[in-house]
Amino acid sequence: MNLDAIWSKLFGKGPAAEKTLGDYLSALPLFQGLSSRELRALEQQVYLRRYADGEVIFREGDPSFGMYIVVSGAISIERRVPDERRIILATLLPGDFLGEMGLMDDAPRSATAVAKGPSEAIGLFGPELQKLTQHHPDLGLKIFTSVGRSLCSRLRRANEELQRIPRAQESVVRGAGHE
Repeated sequence: MNLDAIWSKLFGKGPAAEKTLGDYLSALPLFQGLSSRELRALEQQVYLRRYADGEVIFREGDPSFGMYIVVSGAISIERRVPDERRIILATLLPGDFLGEMGLMDDAPRSATAVAKGPSEAIGLFGPELQKLTQHHPDLGLKIFTSVGRSLCSRLRRANEELQRIPRAQESVVRGAGHE
C-alpha cells in the first residue's frame, strides 16, 4: 500500500467514488421509503441514459414506454401550440422526473423532452416495472403509490394555476377600462 492510499483511508481524501444508480435512486424523494434491499432490486431494472445538448429524449405523440429521472444537466419539456411554435412548459433539473404518465397508461406522449446541455437520466420502463412488480409486489405497490402521489400533486398545482387565469384576465380587463 502506498502512502497516498494510507492518507486517503485515514482522512477520506483522494478520488471520490463514482455514484451508483442505487445512490441516485436512494436520494430521490420518489424512492425515499424504499429499503436498501428494495433499492437494489429497483437498480437492476433501471437504465442510465446520456444525452447531448439538444438531443430529443421523446417527442410529443410518441408511444409512452416509461419515465425518466434527471441525474445531471437539464431537460426542457416543450409543447407545440396551434401556430406551430413550441413553448417550454418546464425545465427539469437533477432529481426531477418526467414521463411518469407512461407508467400509468398507454397514451402517446403529451409533450417533447429535450436535453439542455449534456444531461443524464435514469429510465424506468413499463415492462421492467411490471416484471419487478411480479417478483416484488410490495415494492411495485410502493413505486406505483409514490408515482400516483406525484401525479396527484402535479394535477393539484395545475388546477391552482388554471384557477388563477380567469382572475388575471379579469384584472387586465378592469385595468384596461381605467385608462
